[in-house]
Order: sequence, then C-alpha cells, then structure tokens
Amino acid sequence: MRGTRDVSLREGFIAGTGLRLAEPLVAPYLGVGSDGPSVAMLMPDLTDELIAWERPGHEPVVGPATLGHVIEAVAGLHAMPWADYRPTTPDWGWPWCPLRERLLLLTRQSAERYRAEGLAVGGRFLAGWDAFERLAPIEAVGLIRELSDDPSRLLAALGRLPATGIHGDLKLANVALLDDGRVALIDWSMMSLAPVAVELGWLLVSNSASLPIEPDAVMARYREVAGRAARTGLRLGARWPDADASSAPPLILPPRGLEPTIGDWDAQLDLTWIVGLLLRGWRKGLDAEAGVVLGSGVSAADDLAWWSARAVEAAGRRLP
Repeated sequence: MRGTRDVSLREGFIAGTGLRLAEPLVAPYLGVGSDGPSVAMLMPDLTDELIAWERPGHEPVVGPATLGHVIEAVAGLHAMPWADYRPTTPDWGWPWCPLRERLLLLTRQSAERYRAEGLAVGGRFLAGWDAFERLAPIEAVGLIRELSDDPSRLLAALGRLPATGIHGDLKLANVALLDDGRVALIDWSMMSLAPVAVELGWLLVSNSASLPIEPDAVMARYREVAGRAARTGLRLGARWPDADASSAPPLILPPRGLEPTIGDWDAQLDLTWIVGLLLRGWRKGLDAEAGVVLGSGVSAADDLAWWSARAVEAAGRRLP
C-alpha cells in the first residue's frame, strides 16, 4: 500500500462502487463500510473456489479450459468502457494505482527499502535479483538496471497505447471459479488505468508455475478472445448480491472495436515482455538457479533466456 500510494484503500473503493462487470466476471463484495481511516468489507467465503496457485498440497498447473475461462473474463474486463467511469469533477475520482509505482514495486531499489524497513520480502527479492544478474544475458541485465533507475522511456512507450481499466494483480490466487460459471476477482488494490500490456506482463510472469502453455500461446488466446469481445459487444451482469435476481437483467453494450482497448497489438506484445521481466525478473532468477521446471514444461533457465531475449529485442523497437 505504501509502495503504490494507496491512501484511498482501493479495494474498499471498488467494493463500494457497485460496479457491473462484463460477464462472466463479478466482484464478490456483499457490502463495505468505513469509520475514519478504517474500511471493512464483507465477502462470501471463497476458500473452495479460489484457484490454488502455489498453495502447498495442490496441483500448481491449471487446465487449458480453466485458463481459457480466466482469459475470457480478463478480456471482458479490459473491453469495458472505462472512460465512462472517470471523474467528472475535480474533487472525486477513481484512485487508480499510479503506473510508475506499480512498475517499480519489485525492483532492486524497492527491495532495498523493504529490507531497511525490516520486511522479510526485501531479502528474498534481493536474492532473486542477484540470481538474475548472475544468470541472465548481460543485455537484459543492463536493460532492467536502466529501467529500475529511470522507467521514463517505458512509461512514454506505454503512454502511446490506449489505457483501460486493469485489475493490476492477476495472480491466479486472486481468481475464484464459481459453480455457475462466473469468475470472481479479489484483491483489487492495484487496479489501474493502463495499457493491457501491464496486466498481461504480470499475468504471465506471476503465474509461470501454473500456466500449461507458453507465453506466446497465452497472448494469442487473449488476442482471439479480445477480438471476439470487440466484435460482439459485452453483457454487464448484476453486482454480486443481485447476481441471480431477475430484477437485474444484464446490460448490453454495443461493439466498440479493438482500438479503444488495444490499439497497436504488436506494441502491446513488445511491452508485455519488458514489463514482465521488470516486474518479476527476480523470481525468474531464483527459479533458474533452483533448476525449476515451469507448468508449460519449459525449464526456468530456458524461460529466463527466452524472456531476456524478447525484452531486449522489444526495447530496441519500442524504447528509443
């Protein structure tokens, strides 16, 4: 929260908006209240519905059908007309997570601050970045060092693409698959207005142990589903307490095309690789050093080399 300047408690804000999200997506909040600086949210128990992700004792790899269902929900979220939800008055607005702080949240410099504050994760992140610098190609190491010091070139490249509403923390541990086919997302504390590359970069790197297919295949699936949503339009379902009520029929939104959400797909792809490596190169270093095999069957060492090459090539095209 400190690292992303979450002074408004974004999760509570989202819980209280009563947003109707694109089907099959739903925000699982029953109610929210505040008392001074404190916010309380009431939610259903989703213990059995949340994807296990890296939870001990559970199979880490999700099936292709499950992944496809999640991608469909995410593409619908991105295709919503988020411009309609922006502030109309200067004293009220969505407390979007600032993009610079999101991109720098897990860098070496941030990890050093966390360690100085006595947070155990600081040491783990630093160990990961040490491993990354030992094992990654020198060009990738230089790129990540430069962007960690000054992300202005990356921010400028992202600024040339459409910005849309993104969840911001799409670890599969934040995804619940409900019996009726709906998909519930929790932990909206880093929701941002940003290009989809930011969401997709984190989706890929934070779930590498769980994804049954390689990054290119995930991106192709997302592009296919996003294109369908752009052609057919969206159905906004009821908010959680009324989700099964006939008094709250779906709201049909007309097709908008891909331009408002994606724009230049090749640029989104390139920036996905850069964002992903910047956010989680530290974990790729740890996994490569430990000899881990990812959910797709690719070794972590090969995965690190692949991401490094993609990010360096992309930077040559997109970060003048």
